[in-house]
Amino acid sequence: GVFSNIIFRENSNKSIIMAIDRIEKWKEIHQAAIELYSLAPWDYLEETDIFGVRTSVTGKTYFISIMGSAGQFLALSAYEGSRALERFWEMQSDRQDDPSQILLIPHLMLSFEDKNEVGKIQKEIVKESGVFSASNKKWPVVHQYIPGLVPAIPQGEYLDDMAEIIPQVIDVCLRSEVDIDLILPDEDDDETYLIREPVKTKGKTSWRDRRRKVKAEPETFKAIISQEDIEPLRFFRKTQTVYQADYRMVPAPVREEGNPEYFPFVIMLADKKSGIIAGHDMIPPLPDYHSMVESIPLIIVDLIKNLRLRPLRIEVRDQVLYELLKPAMARCEININLVRSLASFEEAYKEMSKHFMKR
Repeated sequence: GVFSNIIFRENSNKSIIMAIDRIEKWKEIHQAAIELYSLAPWDYLEETDIFGVRTSVTGKTYFISIMGSAGQFLALSAYEGSRALERFWEMQSDRQDDPSQILLIPHLMLSFEDKNEVGKIQKEIVKESGVFSASNKKWPVVHQYIPGLVPAIPQGEYLDDMAEIIPQVIDVCLRSEVDIDLILPDEDDDETYLIREPVKTKGKTSWRDRRRKVKAEPETFKAIISQEDIEPLRFFRKTQTVYQADYRMVPAPVREEGNPEYFPFVIMLADKKSGIIAGHDMIPPLPDYHSMVESIPLIIVDLIKNLRLRPLRIEVRDQVLYELLKPAMARCEININLVRSLASFEEAYKEMSKHFMKR
């Protein structure tokens, strides 16, 4: 359901040429994909049966999730690093989370799709590699997911990583079908994962199993708010109004000259009592998603300044946004609360979304 609503507009001749230039690497990927598909690991593995592969190309550790146990979307996702893994687990535990948030987790994906639904670039790659034919019901589709950007064809080292990942996934799937304990965590230790690691001996690369404890690397955000930015708020009339604030990715891709295709984000204030949108702004996830998040608190401050009144309280659900806004709100005597849900915000955004879908 998450992916059927995203249209990949693959019509760049330049992208096709770049992909065809590395057709031997694509052949490796497609040959491995045939073997993986024949194994049908989604018949015996759940999406949450996670294990890792550390590549010899970049040294990155990808955490593997096999999708398709429900029989709908057959795929392999390789989440890039420990923070991506943590975000995956957060999505699994928070059923309120918007499924499209998967687009904000950096990962590589190999999916198997009906050949008639495969995009132009991927179709050309499959034809050039010559591994799959019209008789194959499902064709392989490979995408790289960069937070905030429209999924794209992986290039460079990411393509090399994918070529190494799939054979190691096959190795683990073959063995786990016989012995699922290979990848299941111990009862008292759910932070230790099976990871396939490369070992170089006399110039040759072999692979071994290692069990490693994995903790998410810390990610730091810094709000870009000066005293001058918030000073006017201190002199506005204080009211009993409560606003709910958050940001959402808009599922309407934007293509601009000189930039990768991206999904814009809307930042919004909703009146908790009435549900009315008190203010909103739209920004791109550029130069990257992290920088965009750091800019959001200042945008919220500007939205409040435009109202020319000081609310009693701001409610937010996002932990990062809470930490970034808290010092500024304290300086201008506006309470800020971290809450579990934003019912008024969600209703207001739902109405706004209808406008986006008409575009």
